[in-house]
Amino acid sequence: MKTSYFSLVAILLLVGCQRPASKLMDGGAIVKEGLIDCFQPGLQAGGREVWCEASAVLSDGKNLLFANDKDMPDADAAVFYWVYSANNMWSKKPTYLSQNLFKTSQKYEDFSLTPDRKYAFLTTGFDRVKEGSTEWDSYNSLLYWPVSETPQKIQPKAVHLKTGEKFSMGLREALSQALLSPEFPQGMPYFKVEGFAATENKFYFGIREEGKKYDDFKYKVKVLTVSYHFVGDSVAMGTDFQTLADIDIASLQPNLPKSLALSCIEYDANRKIFWILTSIESETQGNSAYLWWASEEELKKDQLNLVTDRSTGLPLKFTHKAEDLTAVGENRLFVIHDDDRNRTKVGNQTRQPHQAAYSIVEF
Repeated sequence: MKTSYFSLVAILLLVGCQRPASKLMDGGAIVKEGLIDCFQPGLQAGGREVWCEASAVLSDGKNLLFANDKDMPDADAAVFYWVYSANNMWSKKPTYLSQNLFKTSQKYEDFSLTPDRKYAFLTTGFDRVKEGSTEWDSYNSLLYWPVSETPQKIQPKAVHLKTGEKFSMGLREALSQALLSPEFPQGMPYFKVEGFAATENKFYFGIREEGKKYDDFKYKVKVLTVSYHFVGDSVAMGTDFQTLADIDIASLQPNLPKSLALSCIEYDANRKIFWILTSIESETQGNSAYLWWASEEELKKDQLNLVTDRSTGLPLKFTHKAEDLTAVGENRLFVIHDDDRNRTKVGNQTRQPHQAAYSIVEF
């Protein structure tokens, strides 16, 4: 009897540990899609119409924050939010966050939360630098702030690896060195960060592009890690950068479109896994994206698990360029799309320049 009891306990524990993964293996479903109005129709800057190219989203428990990877004129700002509600939250105009670092940093790519939900992060692409000039330093920022602050009172800080810098140029140099290769032994001259995640003591940088320059690069699904900790309310980073994963999607799923590259990495503290989005933007193939998940041990082995559509068993496919995701419930993910300047469709609605498409995935 005693043996049977302990065997039963062991089985229940095993099932409990496997439950999150088994839910994901059952597949997901896109249960809702729509369009958000990032700003008023017809907004112009420098005589040209402004497009909303939403590239990042974050649920902080109360608000749903977004970031546009294009600059915004006047009082509008590239970071904005709505108070989150399951119903009719888009009926009001968003609130813009025009604090100095939010307004001056450029080309946002990904939000993240610490597992204890005390701090939020927002990274830019780190894909532009001008030799001998500070003009493009603002494209190289990793910002953070305490979630306890109401959004309009946030005073974001930039991660500094060098004293006296306004943005995060020291971090860009460290990332470049971490990406060095036989072809580029002095460091990677060009790269683009499109994903960022944080666990209790590590940062994870998702690399989408790397190479010689902005028009001569390779698409990647690469993840770099480095340790960090807080000293008071400031971030202190280690020097132990390393490549956690460098994944060949074509070898994992040869039937998916070629040139899929990383567009998001997020840590799911409840499931103890990472979510990864891969996307493609092509004149011939259009925009599409796929959702994956993996444990850290799987990432170390360059492995990913493709999320399938639970009704068909086929890969769950977005017909947009999915850019970031955030949990909006125990089994729901909110996915924001950056379709650049393409007039993509959601149902019978055609996206307008002031709009961005989104999807909600349910497990």
